[in-house]
Amino acid sequence: MNNRLMILGTNEYQNPVIVRAKELGYETHVFGLQRGEIGEITADFFHPVDILDYDRLWKECQKLHPCGVVSICSELAMHPMNFLLRKMGIPCNSEWTEKISTNKYLMRQVMKEGGIDSPNFMLVTEKSVIEDIYAATSEFIYPLICKPVDLSSSRGVFKIDKKGDLEKALDYALGWSKTKEVILEEFIEGPEYSGESIAYEGKYKLLAITEKHTTGAPHFVEIGHRQPALLEPEMFKKIERILYKAFAAMKIEYGAVHPEFRIASDGKIYCMEIATRMGGDCIGTDLTPLSSGYDFMGMVINICCGKVPDFTKVGKPKIAEIHYIMCQEDLIKFENLKKENPEIIWRFSKMRSINETPILKSADRAGYYIIKK
Repeated sequence: MNNRLMILGTNEYQNPVIVRAKELGYETHVFGLQRGEIGEITADFFHPVDILDYDRLWKECQKLHPCGVVSICSELAMHPMNFLLRKMGIPCNSEWTEKISTNKYLMRQVMKEGGIDSPNFMLVTEKSVIEDIYAATSEFIYPLICKPVDLSSSRGVFKIDKKGDLEKALDYALGWSKTKEVILEEFIEGPEYSGESIAYEGKYKLLAITEKHTTGAPHFVEIGHRQPALLEPEMFKKIERILYKAFAAMKIEYGAVHPEFRIASDGKIYCMEIATRMGGDCIGTDLTPLSSGYDFMGMVINICCGKVPDFTKVGKPKIAEIHYIMCQEDLIKFENLKKENPEIIWRFSKMRSINETPILKSADRAGYYIIKK
């Protein structure tokens, strides 16, 4: 079998898998629109092809005869990746699972049917009448939260503290949604986490749990993450059991899995959403290998080439953190760290100019840096 690997996506969050694939001996063929992204440079071969042009992508795949097709952090790229894997006969998640994992409302329905603790929730569309929504949520306990069913990275998320704010919040979330559909549900109080996991033939392994830090209400933009999360071993085992049950309810069989969940004050674990990809924002590509010692990207590459993932640890586990630059004070803190403790900095991004524009989504942040201890 040849060593040509087809990689979908070129931006800085996809670039680590290009680098890792080259380290593992693959010839990297990277596909995406030509926009001057870093992956266009790091790839062995860059192909300026729109990854959403399925017919063109399949023709290119037939010419290339790759050993596999991979993408790691992008929900957008997940669809063409699975399309190509199915055409090539490489096992991957079903179209049903793919649909469920990219629609927050359908996901919530499936988890509830699978016996996973869920808050009260409902679907709201642009055709919904506000009086009907008030009636349907009469037994919901405030605060509530609404978010587009079809987006990620905190886009369109809004917390609602009282009934009088409901219509404004729904208009905001619907304005973001491409499908004009929003899930409205009770807000679960408690610390937020995510779990970086791997699935192969319907069996699961939780590699690491991430402690998440956000801006809080109303938009919950992530400002930093830590691995491993500070949890007791018994809680870790409880989380494993519940997450695996949720994965099974969604019939997830292959690849990276990124669940987001909260632990309520009564100890119940509520899954917020589950993505069939690595956690973005460097969680899967950097924090998980650093904190767990596992070659997470290598595992995903193996699966996307039809191979068994290798659970051999390739590094000594460390404490790993990512900090996002949200304001001038954050930037000053980073500059001081570079002077005083440069040895703990794993890597950092280019820093964009900081302005006074409100941060409503992850893309509004000025940059990030990762440290290891």
